[in-house]
Amino acid sequence: MKKKLIGFLVIGVLTLSGCSMGASTEKQLSDTLSKMNDSESEYRDTQSQMTEMEKTEQKIFKETMELTKEDIEKLRSNVSELEKLIEERLSRLDKEEESMKEAEGFIKELETVLEKASEEEKSHVEKLKASVEKRYELHQSFVDEYRKLATIQKEFYGVLSKEDVKLEELKQKVEEINKQNTVVKTAIADFNEATKEVNSIKNEVFSSLEKDK
Repeated sequence: MKKKLIGFLVIGVLTLSGCSMGASTEKQLSDTLSKMNDSESEYRDTQSQMTEMEKTEQKIFKETMELTKEDIEKLRSNVSELEKLIEERLSRLDKEEESMKEAEGFIKELETVLEKASEEEKSHVEKLKASVEKRYELHQSFVDEYRKLATIQKEFYGVLSKEDVKLEELKQKVEEINKQNTVVKTAIADFNEATKEVNSIKNEVFSSLEKDK
């Protein structure tokens, strides 16, 4: 069961390469996208940290599930550690969310670019802006669903440490975890697809701007 909860934070990174600085619109877009990319550095760092914490959590969880009723004190100690790891993951998630919101704030600069762009350039910039906005919206959806998953996990750990825990109660929580984990995976897939779309449109936009010169 735990394997389904580990290693799913494989979120695509917005890859931004250097662009031609020949035209004003190109330069403004390049500068703005670079700022977004720089602001997402905390988000990218968080990914590796979360993965390591999830690996540790998986190891402790496996050890916990092998304990017997006679090992109740060890079980409770492990559960306490598991709960702490969840809180640490959520703390990292907060930083990730903050990083992405900071990056999202630069969308207002894309609006400025739109105001100054020529009529031929506007459609290209609008398409890019829409794809970037969608990406950040989908990341927020992921964050919200991940938090819901963490809440259910904490509830499961709480049930696990009870002396009179019933098998049906554990099964119910496992079902809830698996169901929410599917939702989280879908949110990640959607975000990854949006990231690919942003990069694809970005390349199209700069190519089009070059042709429009």
